[in-house]
Amino acid sequence: MLTGAVFRSTLKFVAAVACAMALSAQAQDYPSRQIEFVVPYGPGGSTDAFVRVLAPRLSEALNTPVVIVNRPGAAAVIGSNYAMATKDGYRILAAGSTNLGTALTAGPKPAYAIEDVTAISQVLMNQMVLVTKPGRFASFDAFLKEAREKPDTVTVGSWGLRTLSHFYVEQLSQALDVKLRHIPYDSGSKEMVAAMAGEVDVAIVTAASAKTNILAGTVTGLFISTEQKASDLPNVESIKTLGYPAAVASSFEGIAVNAKTAPERIAVLRQAFAKIQADPQVAAAIRATGSEPAYLPGPAYDERLRTNLASLRQIAAKVRMDD
Repeated sequence: MLTGAVFRSTLKFVAAVACAMALSAQAQDYPSRQIEFVVPYGPGGSTDAFVRVLAPRLSEALNTPVVIVNRPGAAAVIGSNYAMATKDGYRILAAGSTNLGTALTAGPKPAYAIEDVTAISQVLMNQMVLVTKPGRFASFDAFLKEAREKPDTVTVGSWGLRTLSHFYVEQLSQALDVKLRHIPYDSGSKEMVAAMAGEVDVAIVTAASAKTNILAGTVTGLFISTEQKASDLPNVESIKTLGYPAAVASSFEGIAVNAKTAPERIAVLRQAFAKIQADPQVAAAIRATGSEPAYLPGPAYDERLRTNLASLRQIAAKVRMDD
């Protein structure tokens, strides 16, 4: 006859075995139906573009339908809330420096926190470029001179309030020790048009959108936001080379799921995307969208997201981000 202690121990062992068997079954059965690849932006942007590269390959790798779901709004929070509402691995999220960065730093709090998210992989990086209408500033030094001599008069366009570009206006101001006047637009395309027309003195845009306009001469690039110059924009100096390493920044995008998704399902997704992103044809297709492939495995991307969030909170602590 079993003693009480032995009986309880036996029950715990049986429960643990049952749990392990259930998780194993989840992994074996996954995926058994359609997966939603959630894009928290409208069609046509750089995030939507990389998802359209990866989704059909994921469908092939997992032998299951993968449908792209665009849920834009509220600085990517609406779509992110939608994706994070499930814990079964059937909604995966395009997740990067906005919805898992700036959106968690300023403004109304989303329904999710960074602790609620587990990364699958990083996919790409995007440099940012400070552009101006030809003739407005002949060089970065000319821009900096006027910004220092006339505080709060040089206007800087961003692609939206509390977006990464807005944070970069503040990061740049702090790194250069100047006061710039932020002018938010509701899209990168409107911001670029404003810069071309001289509606703003300068604008922060992605390198992908800047390239065509710089090469066409409709805007002048004053610097690129990363440590090194871009190979396809050789005449645009990097901000680090100009002497301001504290102003180095970039946007990035990747993939994530709800952290309560079964570990076995997370492993399935991580393995699938690692294989997909190792394909040179996939890298070429992402590069063709204007972004730079930059794979990081899930744990490394998790760490990057948390480090980036800490940096953004330091920036936001020094300035109001609601105007």
